[in-house]
Amino acid sequence: MTKQPKIDYKNIPTQPGIYMYKGEDGQVLYVGKAINLKKRVASYFAKNHPDRPWTAILVGLIREIETIVVNNEIEALMLEATLIKQYQPRFNIKLTDDKSYPYIKLVSNEAIPRFTVTRRHSGDKATYFGPYLSGRAAEHTLEFLRKLYGIHISPQPLRHRDRACLNCQLDGFTCPLNNEVDEQAYQERINQAVSFLQGKRKNLTKDLEERMAQAAEREQFEVAAKLRDRLHSIEQSTERQQVISTTLEDYDVLGSSQSGHTAVVSLLRVREGRVNGQKTFYFTLVGDETASEVIRMFLLSFYQTFTDIPPLVAIPTEINDQLTIEQFLRTLTGRSIELRNAERGEKRALVDLAIKNAEAKLEMKLIKSDQAFTALITLKELLKLEELPSRIEAVDISNLGTSEPVGATVCFIDGKPDKNEYRRYKIKTVEGQNDFAMIREVVLRRFSDTSRPVPDLFMVDGGPEQLKFALKALESAPQKPKAIISLAKKPDRVFFPDRKMPIPASKNNKGLLLLSRIRDEVHRFGITFQRHRQGKKSLEK
Repeated sequence: MTKQPKIDYKNIPTQPGIYMYKGEDGQVLYVGKAINLKKRVASYFAKNHPDRPWTAILVGLIREIETIVVNNEIEALMLEATLIKQYQPRFNIKLTDDKSYPYIKLVSNEAIPRFTVTRRHSGDKATYFGPYLSGRAAEHTLEFLRKLYGIHISPQPLRHRDRACLNCQLDGFTCPLNNEVDEQAYQERINQAVSFLQGKRKNLTKDLEERMAQAAEREQFEVAAKLRDRLHSIEQSTERQQVISTTLEDYDVLGSSQSGHTAVVSLLRVREGRVNGQKTFYFTLVGDETASEVIRMFLLSFYQTFTDIPPLVAIPTEINDQLTIEQFLRTLTGRSIELRNAERGEKRALVDLAIKNAEAKLEMKLIKSDQAFTALITLKELLKLEELPSRIEAVDISNLGTSEPVGATVCFIDGKPDKNEYRRYKIKTVEGQNDFAMIREVVLRRFSDTSRPVPDLFMVDGGPEQLKFALKALESAPQKPKAIISLAKKPDRVFFPDRKMPIPASKNNKGLLLLSRIRDEVHRFGITFQRHRQGKKSLEK
């Protein structure tokens, strides 16, 4: 048994900052913040931690401690959130479904302002609303606003034309594309849509009633009828929302539930005294984290991306550094944010409702994923992995001779396909039919995308040679998967880096069957894209 090297932490500074624990290969195991770095780090090594076994495991793996000193606790908190997102440390709580959530984007610096749905929050001068749980929800919202206000939706810049667009003709709006409406009047439509997206809907009904009366007075009965239909849509939408408050407050309500290595956070959004939305977020736990720690990590990891943070967030339990996190949120939004531990009254009733939602979602997840988790546990044992491979990705190349070669990657979360994380790649740098070089290109491009989390397991479709070229790509990539293998077929055999012989496994091994299923899925996905490219090329001839 190798003796653990002694860690020298006595010279660590006493100022506020963050500390990073690193393992044998320099991999970041844990990121934390402290008001007094030396005191906080020393606390890990001063006891055996019988009440927190994961801490004892962590301490046994530490080979190096890196610290970064900052000016105050707020800066430490912000740096902690950034580094956790960057390194995805093994012993920090992780957002399981850390996919790119869709936003509604308003591009206003073009000749004709437009709305679009995007999954990239680029940090540009555009205005973003969201995130939304699905692209479909964001698209339905925009379609509703298009019919309500006559705004334009497009992924590309809009250009002037000779005639009005079909949507404006059908819905009875003057069209900005052929200058039927001046810039100021169209901007007013944009402003109304923005108010709607911001939740400011108090004057909607009054505005539509006034426009309907004006249209009827001018004997524009068709326009009045359309305005009446839009008014009914608003009223029906409002009626479906549950009135829960005697005041017209805006606030968020959080509740959580956890079991084993899975935690769920349920977010209820209350706007103008009504519940108008619910979102669910899943986290992978390390071991024995409390509900308070789960809520804290949610606020750090996810509220950074929210564009609509209300002045009050009701939480089920007090957080250790609650005041510091309030200041952190204030820095993000530029205004005061209160985190309130709701203990009684309407807000406590809503917190209990959020907890009930979280419990129901967790139960559904565990029931649905029972077989999948069995396969993941078997796979973990087969590959001798340190942790359950919650996120598995696979890559494949598809080509027909030298024509239109493409690459594809798929992603499985907790043993289930997550199609929002599938990606297609046109081969750009490889000439001829060199599948090995194509694998290297696609793997390099995949792990150069630092906006996406790294997989716990990355699989290459093929044998040792394909795996070798994937490893070459990773040498220059800014990110690396936690583990990488290749899967050859006929029969299915698993290869590890630096190992000539495949891992022995029976053909009925559930872990091997899961890998086979993922391999078949990435093959199907790649071929579909390649055939689409080939068909498109044939039509262009």
